[in-house]
Amino acid sequence: MLFTSYAFLCLFLPLTLLGFASARRFGPRAPTVWMVFVSVLFYAAWNPAWLPILAVSVLGNFGLIHLCARFPDRGWIVAVAIAANLGALVGFKLVSDVTPLGISFFTFTQIACLLDCREDAVAGDRPPPGLLDYAILSMFFPHLIAGPVLRAREVLPTLSDTVFSSRNLAIGLFIFTIGLLKKTLVADPLGAVVNPAFADPDGLSTLAAWHAALGWVMQLYFDFSGYSDMAIGLARMFNLRYPANFDSPYKARCIIDYWQRWHMSLTRFLTASIYTPIAMAAMRARRTRGLPTNRRGQQTVAGFTMLLAVPIVATMALAGLWHGFTWNYLIFGLLHAGFLCVNHGWRLFRPVPTTARLAPAALTFLCIVAAAVIFRAPSLAVAGTILGAMGGLSDVPITMTSRAIADIGWLGLACALAWGAPNTARIVAQVEPGSATAFGWRPSLPWAVAFGSAATLGLLSAGSTREFLYFQF
Repeated sequence: MLFTSYAFLCLFLPLTLLGFASARRFGPRAPTVWMVFVSVLFYAAWNPAWLPILAVSVLGNFGLIHLCARFPDRGWIVAVAIAANLGALVGFKLVSDVTPLGISFFTFTQIACLLDCREDAVAGDRPPPGLLDYAILSMFFPHLIAGPVLRAREVLPTLSDTVFSSRNLAIGLFIFTIGLLKKTLVADPLGAVVNPAFADPDGLSTLAAWHAALGWVMQLYFDFSGYSDMAIGLARMFNLRYPANFDSPYKARCIIDYWQRWHMSLTRFLTASIYTPIAMAAMRARRTRGLPTNRRGQQTVAGFTMLLAVPIVATMALAGLWHGFTWNYLIFGLLHAGFLCVNHGWRLFRPVPTTARLAPAALTFLCIVAAAVIFRAPSLAVAGTILGAMGGLSDVPITMTSRAIADIGWLGLACALAWGAPNTARIVAQVEPGSATAFGWRPSLPWAVAFGSAATLGLLSAGSTREFLYFQF
């Protein structure tokens, strides 16, 4: 059941909100029970055969979290728990032709919860969550399929608020509608150009190859950020605060900045669970040998390799392979690892800040586009053909039809939105209680008409939309 389907928009969501608003009369925990129940129904609507896998994952990790809390000094329990989660994830991706929907995201959320609860247990800050709260954290339907990856210490404090809030409903619907419009009006139309181009790259002229590549990076951004907005908006309707997942990544002036803006919850998870442990191990190894680990140490070949390059390459290679065990995904990850190493090296050896804006941003975006072509292409040969055509190696003549001009115009609109418009998080920050509402948003008739028109446009465009791109991961 897609967020953009009429079954979800006109039946599932209204009934779910009605049940949430009504459940409080049956007790303070009744709304939470209702949220777990509808999440089970939502997941079962995709494939009931996957429910036992989800149940085993949630119940198993719940037991492991409480075991870690009981024995906080035994770090091997956490290591075994993480290994079991990753082993199950890798096993499904390697063995099964069709992996359970959303397994990567609910697995990563539960690993993050394991790490958070272990830290809390060691520090004695707070006890592990109860079963109902943990179920909401790990399998609540807005984030169940494609994230964002959640942190227990961010979300759990908001679970106590189960009283229906009209203001949270209004803000949640506002965020959800932005995501719906991103998906239906921007991302899906771009796919009509991207998909045929990657299916038949030999027929692409240089202009068509660039159109396909730029169309793909814009389609991916608006599709995935649209899903994230919809997930965050849905959670807000139920008083839950999910973290922002995108911060205008194509405005980044370097690759380091890009990865701090793109799929932020996953970047944070990979940094905490892969990069940081490897980097800390390298620092301890150098300290035992009496070697520096500061900036001076990083400016040596051995120091740069151990402290920066190895953690970066390991993290990005695994990030690439997480999408699938193919050469394209591995090379995508290694390319970005190379970009990041060069970026870190530049900062170390050329530390003088530059005031230039356009050139670094353009170079960063070109790197993003080149790696994205490899990510999207069905094979390395197809990626090479498209990249070659982008470099002027195509002998296909450039032709301009009225349809091509219209498609280019639509791509130009997408680029204008990505680079010129404020992102969802910045817009919503100005409609929060107590904020300075630069956009003048408030519950009023003009805003109700504008919002209703946007929602109607989204509804009219929904129903026949494609699945979200990240559902396959």
